[in-house]
Amino acid sequence: MSQKYGSEDSVTRLVKRLFTSHYSRNNIDPPSSLPQREFAFSKFESTTMIRHMSFSNKEELNEYIKANVPQHVYYSSAYYRTPSAQSMDEKGWLGADLIFDIDVDHIPTKCKELHDHWKCLSCGASGWGYTLKCPSCGSEKLEWNKWVCDICINYAREEIIKLIDILENDLGYSRAEMFVTFSGHRGFHLHVEDESVRDLDQDARREISDYIRGVGLEVNLLLARAGKNYRYKYSITAPGWAGRIAKRIFLNADVEEDVNLEQLSKPLDWWVQNITSALNELTVKIDEKVTIDTKRLIRLPGSLHGKTGLKVFSLTPSEVENLDAETILRKAIVFSGEKVKVRLTPLPRKVLFFSFKGTETELIEVPMFLAIYMILNGQAELVTR
Repeated sequence: MSQKYGSEDSVTRLVKRLFTSHYSRNNIDPPSSLPQREFAFSKFESTTMIRHMSFSNKEELNEYIKANVPQHVYYSSAYYRTPSAQSMDEKGWLGADLIFDIDVDHIPTKCKELHDHWKCLSCGASGWGYTLKCPSCGSEKLEWNKWVCDICINYAREEIIKLIDILENDLGYSRAEMFVTFSGHRGFHLHVEDESVRDLDQDARREISDYIRGVGLEVNLLLARAGKNYRYKYSITAPGWAGRIAKRIFLNADVEEDVNLEQLSKPLDWWVQNITSALNELTVKIDEKVTIDTKRLIRLPGSLHGKTGLKVFSLTPSEVENLDAETILRKAIVFSGEKVKVRLTPLPRKVLFFSFKGTETELIEVPMFLAIYMILNGQAELVTR
C-alpha cells in the first residue's frame, strides 16, 4: 500500500538535506567585484529574505552558504561602497551591470497546453494552456500550476539569441562583455559587465529596453510614397531595425530574389501587415522592469533554484547558440536519477524533457531530481511503500 512521505516538514527536511549535501561538495565562484556586491538569501524555514550581506572573498561566501543552506541565493547587479549598510542611501551606489531577463512564463508558448493548468476562483472552471482570464466567466482570478519543459526553454533560448545579436550588432557590445545564465527555472538572464554601462541611469536603460522591444517604431517612417502605393525606404544592408525588418520581409513575403526591396511598390496595408509580422518575430520579449532597475537582486550562478532544485549556471553566448534546450536542462541537474514515486494532481503531460499520460491515480515513477522539482513547484507527494 502506498503512503504519503510524512508531513510537509519532513519533505522540507528531505529537500534541505539534499541541498546541504550538494553545497557541502561544491564551491560557488563569486561574481566580479565581490566585496562591492550585496547578497540576499531566502531560507527553507522562513519567507523572510535575509538582506544586506556582503563578503570579502570566495571562502567567506561559501562558508556562509554551507553553514546556512539557503533555499535561494541572490546578489546585486549594483556595486556599492558599503553593500552591508542597512539602508540603500547608506550603501553608496557606484554603478550597476546591465541585466536582461527572459522568462518563458510571459511568452504564450504552445506547450503550455501540455503543462500549465488554471482554475478559476470565481466560477470553478479549469483547463490547460495560456489564458489571461477565465474563458467561462471572464474572471481574472485564476489559480495556476505552471511547469517548464524543453520546448519552453527553447523558446526562451531563441529570445536570448536574438538579444545577443541586437546587443552585438546594433548596440556595439562585445560578446566578451556578456554572459548568460540559465535561471534554474523558466528562462535566462543576460549580463553585460562593462564600465560603459555601469553609470547608466534608469532613463538610459529604458531607452535600451525600448530599442530591443521595438517600442516606438512607426511604420510610416520606414515607407515612402510611390504613386498610389508605397515602397520601403531602406535596403537589407541598412543598420539597425530598418535593415532587420527589410531582411525579414524579404524572407517572409515571397519577394523574388532579383527584386530590389526599395523598388517594391505595394499598398500601405501590405506593408503594415508585413512590417508588423516582422517586428513580432524580431523584437525580444525581455522584462523591462529588470533592465531598468539599477539595484536589482539577481540569482547567483552556481546556486540552486529553490522552486526547482535545478542549478543556476553561466553560459557564453556561443554555448547558448550551440546547445539545445534539453542539454541546457540536463546541465542544470544536480540530484540523482534514483527512481522514486510521486503523486501529483493535476498531472501535466510534459515536464522538463519527460512526457506523461494522465492516470486515475496520477502516481508516477520519476528520477529523484524530477521529484524534487515536482515537490518544490507543485506540492507533489513523495510516496513510499
